Parts: sequence; C-alpha cells; structure tokens
Amino acid sequence: MNFRLTALILLACVGLGVARAEPVSRPEVLAAIAVLENDVTGPDAVRAAATVTRFGKESDAVLIVVGPETMPWVQTDVPEGEARVRAMLMAVYFAGDIKAQLQKRRAEDDPYPGWLAVIKAYKQIRKKQPEMIIPEVEDLIEKERAGVLKDEADEFIKEQQKQPPDNMV
Repeated sequence: MNFRLTALILLACVGLGVARAEPVSRPEVLAAIAVLENDVTGPDAVRAAATVTRFGKESDAVLIVVGPETMPWVQTDVPEGEARVRAMLMAVYFAGDIKAQLQKRRAEDDPYPGWLAVIKAYKQIRKKQPEMIIPEVEDLIEKERAGVLKDEADEFIKEQQKQPPDNMV
C-alpha cells in the first residue's frame, strides 16, 4: 500500500472515531454494515464506518485491495466537507466488499459489491446534499447503467491474480 493511501486510510479512521483496542468481531462488522446499508447519513453511520474500516484493516477473514483502480474518489484533494463524504464512501466500499467476502467465506477481493454499495450510499447522500457531486462516483454509476461495471471488476480481479498486489488492506 502506498504511503499516501495509508495516510488517507489512517486519517479516515481517526476522523471516523476509531478508538477500540479489541478486534472487531464478525457479528459487530455485519451489524455495522447493516447500519451503513440502511442509512449512510444517519446518526450511527460514522461509528459504523469506523467499525467496518477497522475490521477491513485488521481481519484476516477479508482481503481488500485499495488504490486508484478500486477507489478513485479517495485519490483527489478536495475541501474538508467533501473529504469527509469521500472517506465515508471509502468505508462503504469496504462494507460492500467485506460483506460479499464474509458471505462467501473466502478472503478474495471483489470490487464490484463495494462499488454497488458506494453507488447506493452516494444516492442517499445526494438526496440530503444535492450539491455534492463526486465525478468518480458518477462515472461508476454510468458504467453500471451501461452494464460494464461488473466486467471492469472481473478484469481487475484477473489482473490482480496475475501479479499479487502490494496494496492490500
């Protein structure tokens, strides 16, 4: 994982209030994922995002590849308010990817469920903040509408299998 991305993830964890010392359990992360799926703008979303982020970083039960290919919205310098939304979308991406891996009971990264989770969360955010436009997520939405987002995820997985990444969480 590159330094900038590591710093962004750590900043997001701190910004989301990660403070527990004991590991996050499977039931805890699944409950946190449910909170984010239900309402990413709700009062418990920040705590849930912190729980999901910690689980993704610390658990051997999942493997998440991070980088501009999987989370392009994280790579952009933006104002603080938008940066918080982008950090939340990062946690939502983790949630989608983690949930899929836990359901399969295999630690195999798949960006597609993460992207779908981001699209859903972004639409929730836009209902409350219509001025919040994130071009990188708009691009994901367009690719899903065009029916090519799953193919892009599959291609990413194939490339990762050819060369093991150094950017895993």
